[in-house]
Amino acid sequence: MGINVYTGLMGSGKSYEVVAEVIVPAIAKGRRVVTNVDGIDGDKIRAYIGKTYKPVPEQLGEVVHVTNGDVALANFFPYYDDKKGAHTDTIVQPGDLVCIDEAWRFWPATGANLLQEHKSFFLEHRHFTNEQTGVACDLVLMIQDMSTLNRFVKNVVAFHIRTHKKISLGMPTHYSVSIFEGNKQSKAARISVELRKYRKDIFPLYSSFKGGADGKIVNVDKRQNMLARKKIWMTAGVLLVALLVGLYSINRFFHPKPVTESTQAGKRDTSANNTKQSAAQPAKPAFSDAWRIVGTARFGTTSYVVIADEAGRLRYESPSMFVQMGPQTIGEIDGAKVTRYSGAVVHPVHIEGKK
Repeated sequence: MGINVYTGLMGSGKSYEVVAEVIVPAIAKGRRVVTNVDGIDGDKIRAYIGKTYKPVPEQLGEVVHVTNGDVALANFFPYYDDKKGAHTDTIVQPGDLVCIDEAWRFWPATGANLLQEHKSFFLEHRHFTNEQTGVACDLVLMIQDMSTLNRFVKNVVAFHIRTHKKISLGMPTHYSVSIFEGNKQSKAARISVELRKYRKDIFPLYSSFKGGADGKIVNVDKRQNMLARKKIWMTAGVLLVALLVGLYSINRFFHPKPVTESTQAGKRDTSANNTKQSAAQPAKPAFSDAWRIVGTARFGTTSYVVIADEAGRLRYESPSMFVQMGPQTIGEIDGAKVTRYSGAVVHPVHIEGKK
């Protein structure tokens, strides 16, 4: 297969990811692992496998720790010469898994020429297979940034795995793993993103510090942690209160409180009072059944409205008791409305006024 490259800043988890997900499973499958990872301990890895793997594999592999000086040698990798002759009298044997930390030291982007023997291995390492198992060599490189790796090597990268420690989110015990196809870090090349938690039982299997020393990382600026900012918590509190108020309002809208008997009785009393008040109010006057307007009369300078009943009896009323509403004249006599069409039909009566 092609070359796998693990990238990430110091302490981001790239060495941890290689040990936990690459080296330990390879040892469990009986492979020989050649690596320059500081503090790698084959005995502890085998003990870890015996404790966590069920069932325990019958034959475990081994770890061969090499120095940076060994990696730089021409006979570090097996290779083919110009005549296509295979050379396997090397540190790395056919079928080995090779894991190199800080790969930029040996194959930098600028300022160095790659050894021909190393170029051969980068391009042809899958041809070097173990005689017993038939498994081909695999190469895993660890580096902080892909841009610091030589272009010759980058061109044969199959997968790029980037790790990132979640310090800014207040999760120092978690890291993310983003897997890309090839050496590019683009959305189109991204295959997956996964959040993982550091397992404490992996850390004793290797060391992140030079020479296997115990070290401690301290954040020099607490502002690196977003959750340490008061503004974030204040904003979160406001949003939480707004959310609770919204949920309460929605619940009240869709689940109103049932009306109690006392409330219903109060409503009935109110309705009864309203009815009594309406009954107490005077009714509007109806049209008169007895009187109707039959004309007007004038006596000197005084004018009168003449009304008559069914028998023809006449009454003279003051015009102030009547109003003109368009073509109609309406007045109120004896508590009833009097118009030209109210009362009973009256035979015409000729009325003469004095001059």
